[in-house]
Amino acid sequence: MSLPSAARYVIIGAGIHGLSTAWNLGAMMKARDEDPEGQILVIDKGAVGDGASGIACGVVRNNYFQPAMRELMAHSVDVWESDPEAFAYHSVGYMQISPDSMTEGVRTIWEQQQAIGYESTLIEGEDESRSYMRELFSDWRAEGITSVLHEKRGGYANNVASLAGLREKAVAAGARIVEGTTVTGAGVAARGGRIAGSGAGVASPWNARLAWSDDRYLAVWKAWGDDD
Repeated sequence: MSLPSAARYVIIGAGIHGLSTAWNLGAMMKARDEDPEGQILVIDKGAVGDGASGIACGVVRNNYFQPAMRELMAHSVDVWESDPEAFAYHSVGYMQISPDSMTEGVRTIWEQQQAIGYESTLIEGEDESRSYMRELFSDWRAEGITSVLHEKRGGYANNVASLAGLREKAVAAGARIVEGTTVTGAGVAARGGRIAGSGAGVASPWNARLAWSDDRYLAVWKAWGDDD
């Protein structure tokens, strides 16, 4: 697919972040009665999922030691659960099974999950943990386990299949995806002005103006203060 002559929004990278941004941007524009068609462009030097998203393990969880992540990850799980077939998502839960050295940190995660209503169970004590695990796996034999944090939500997704589903959602939302594109530069025009000339740098999801010499190479620009 060739590059369009112009685009208002440019997203570089067709992995899970880029495609999700395109999907939600299109949905947001439609909610504002704006037509996203021809305004959202996703470009990638390779193909959808060629980067880290295509080799990620696919685990979906709300298990991080940073408190700021808690509500964000709960929202992420909501998104996965919203269309499990399209996202190739399997809601089987998630477990953190830990030795005594991690008990305090795991308890903190559980407390934060409870504070936002995220369903999980915390088991503490070596005998209690062993009993809980053997109720699930009769042949459980691991020693030295003193805590089990069992998230009842979460699970895993088949990464390549989920990206294909996300691509379909982005396209349905009005985004155009161009693969096999090389970014050669980026620059900033004067405030309120439009772009001209060339520059160098790296672009990200921007409100952008584009200029390029052919269908393979392009420069990405942001016109500061240009709201049209």
